[in-house]
Amino acid sequence: MIEEHRVRPLVKEDCRQASKIRFEAQEWGFLSSMGVEFYSKILEGTSESKWGFGIVCLDGEEKILGFVYGATDLHKYYRDILFRKGIRLACMAFMELLKQPHLIWGLLKYFTYPERIPYKNIKAEWLTMVVGKNYRNKGIAKKLTRALIDEYRRRGVTQFRSTVSSNNKITCMIHDKFKFQFIGTFKLMGERINIYRYNV
Repeated sequence: MIEEHRVRPLVKEDCRQASKIRFEAQEWGFLSSMGVEFYSKILEGTSESKWGFGIVCLDGEEKILGFVYGATDLHKYYRDILFRKGIRLACMAFMELLKQPHLIWGLLKYFTYPERIPYKNIKAEWLTMVVGKNYRNKGIAKKLTRALIDEYRRRGVTQFRSTVSSNNKITCMIHDKFKFQFIGTFKLMGERINIYRYNV
């Protein structure tokens, strides 16, 4: 019998479907403005990176219900994404910026984000978790969070941070439930961001 919801590593073939889930969920963030294809390439780079990883939650028919991803070293992860996908991302961003020039500032902020975040001594970071709109309140976010922590442990990471919009009450509650330590706030693109730390 197949488990109702199971988790496994993100692979390249998952990236477009996962990207669509983020946009259907209308998750906050600059990446939401850049389109499904752009975000799909970020996820592809994550699935291929030595410094990043993703996890998907599937139903019994192998449909992706949600996903989470993180980096074991944020600076190296971003450099690796740019090395692997930079030309393709630049072309896609250029086309999008022609249509929406106000996004230029957001693009610069996104790629300089690792330099601006406080608590730089914590290299590993939980970057994103998204659960499809129709699959919430079914324990999927908890399952993904547990799998993320287990993956950090498996990779030998002893501490990681997480940044969450202070308006995202559900994700903040998940951090509290898993005993993340709240360590401060900062502003990113006008949004107040909470910073948490987790000791693996």
